[in-house]
Amino acid sequence: MPYLDSACSSRVENAVRYCPNYPSQLIDYLYTDGGYSRESVIADIGSRTGTLARLLLERGSRVVAIEPDDLLRMTAERLLSDEFQRFVSIKGTGYDTTLCDDSVHHIVCAHGLNWEDIKKCRSEFLRILKPKGTVTLIWNRPMVERDAFTSEYERLLRRYVQSTEKDGLDRLTNQDFSEFFGARKYRFISMPNQQILDLNGMKGRLMAQDGFPELGEKEYADMMKELCRIFDRYNQSGKVVLRFETEAYTSHFE
Repeated sequence: MPYLDSACSSRVENAVRYCPNYPSQLIDYLYTDGGYSRESVIADIGSRTGTLARLLLERGSRVVAIEPDDLLRMTAERLLSDEFQRFVSIKGTGYDTTLCDDSVHHIVCAHGLNWEDIKKCRSEFLRILKPKGTVTLIWNRPMVERDAFTSEYERLLRRYVQSTEKDGLDRLTNQDFSEFFGARKYRFISMPNQQILDLNGMKGRLMAQDGFPELGEKEYADMMKELCRIFDRYNQSGKVVLRFETEAYTSHFE
């Protein structure tokens, strides 16, 4: 089916254009309270198209982007390599970064931690971090309990898009965090975030989901019909607002 090929080829470009960013308040926090500086070497685990990496590079830090997906990684390289000399891109995972021992000051992981291999990831992070290094886990958590449009959009995703990523806080348990941080204390911060999109932007946002290309023709038509219905109900002057809480968990791994 031609539209399936198109959806597969455009998924990453839609992610670049329509996936939410991270608020400047988060980056300020990392560089004021988190100990980040221009001299820092930061490993961005599950860096995808480089959205977070760009914000760190703009502060002058050296960023080593670790991403297993070839298309996502090459897109980040296309977008960032010429602009930032301190950007390094590596094919790897959270449990096999390929980095040397004691090679990075900080690790950030925005939606990219493989929770199914939590013990392996934790061991790998301890191996590559310098003494007194930090790990920060970051999510854009949809405000499904406080915003009607965001809630309906998330229900649409759950109904039609079968993602294998365990990237929502609603899918994590206290045991997950206990296994990852162990006895270490961690600091939690939360800040509001949002994304304002027209109908084309909402379609692009939906097609950026990892499970989207797997849809069949009928599912695709039903999903888009429902998206348009939700958009028509909630838009104001042709725009809707997806609301998030950007949440970060930071701990020293020593």
